Amino acid sequence: MQKIKVWVLLTVLPWAAFAQDSLLVAAMQKNVHTFKLTAEGLSGDGLDFFLAEGQKARFFLIGEDHGMAENPQFTAALFRQFKAIGYKYFATETGPYTAGMVQEMAGSPDWKTRFEAHFRAYPWSIPFYNWQEECEIPRAVLGGGAPDKPLMWGLDQEFAASFRMFFKKLETDASTPESKAVAGEYYRLAEKAYTESFGARDPSKSFLAIVKPDDFDRLRKAFEGQSAALDLIRELDESVQIYQLWYRNEGYASNRQRAEMMKRHFMAYYSAAKATDADPRVMFKLGANHVYRGLNALNVPDIGNFVSELAAQSGETSFHLYTLGRKGTQNGFTPFSRSDDDKRQPYDAGQYLDKVDFSAVLTATPEKEWSVIDLRPLRKALFNKSIKNTDPGLERIIYSYDAMLVFPEVHASTFFLD
Repeated sequence: MQKIKVWVLLTVLPWAAFAQDSLLVAAMQKNVHTFKLTAEGLSGDGLDFFLAEGQKARFFLIGEDHGMAENPQFTAALFRQFKAIGYKYFATETGPYTAGMVQEMAGSPDWKTRFEAHFRAYPWSIPFYNWQEECEIPRAVLGGGAPDKPLMWGLDQEFAASFRMFFKKLETDASTPESKAVAGEYYRLAEKAYTESFGARDPSKSFLAIVKPDDFDRLRKAFEGQSAALDLIRELDESVQIYQLWYRNEGYASNRQRAEMMKRHFMAYYSAAKATDADPRVMFKLGANHVYRGLNALNVPDIGNFVSELAAQSGETSFHLYTLGRKGTQNGFTPFSRSDDDKRQPYDAGQYLDKVDFSAVLTATPEKEWSVIDLRPLRKALFNKSIKNTDPGLERIIYSYDAMLVFPEVHASTFFLD
């Protein structure tokens, strides 16, 4: 009798799981909108959905997996549409000084030549915007002009490979012989470390591996009274701290400090914008982990949660969009890659960044159309347990994000100098 009970249980369980999966798929299918991107821009029912949600929201956040051309192409096209409903500002995953450089170069009539020249002089110095498709975004934000206030908001730390570029800036801008000499010394040190580290594909020889807190104390002393330089030095110092925590296997502490830095940077930009703009609306595009409401997949309350709470304090809302590619290629090439094949890595939703089971999403959405699922109606069924046994990662996304965009095929982003 016991054997029969066990056999019945093993027989029923797969069907129960299948039934639950079918319920989830059916619930998703009721809330799918399709749209497309052409040379004229976005169109379709999905665009109407985005415009309605963007109109209601103070902040519109896009969480992505990096290195796929469709994400910036979609973002740039959506921002152009969102200008009509009051969006002016774009928050990006670079440092604030880097964002200023991106805005300045993108606003130039010869912007493409400017970016190419910059990356010849300083390869890897600007994350993401060394991909051609990403530069469509500042062009959309700026509208081809050169505004006199920050529209590109850099929330992140300054990038690991940018230090020689910034020490050269400090040397060029230095107002005393002593500060110029000290900055020049660190520029040469960073230049040597860059060559030895990236040339040999050896992270242990990078500038971040050799710089010490005393070095930044020395820089602060040399630039005493030069406020702009001291602000940059402070940013570089904290950026090093964040990276070095990671290298010391303190990943949680590194990500937590990084998130706190993003929040401070955002509030500095946002407060300045509110001083002259009665209705500052902001679009974000960041790695998906940064955009969660509540704790993200790394158990950090990141910038996405922060702006959600900030909006709620004023009786306003934020909208959080998760993007996913069904299949295709992705640019995963880094300064330490040993093969150009990394520039076009195979990609599929089953091997996604957060190792989430997206099978229900892929079943619920059309294979050959861009589509978006409104996730909010699913929360009641999940909470009441009328839909059970959902993949924990997917369930967290449904509670944290408002919608999920699915690209039927994605293509690796393209470097400027390829």
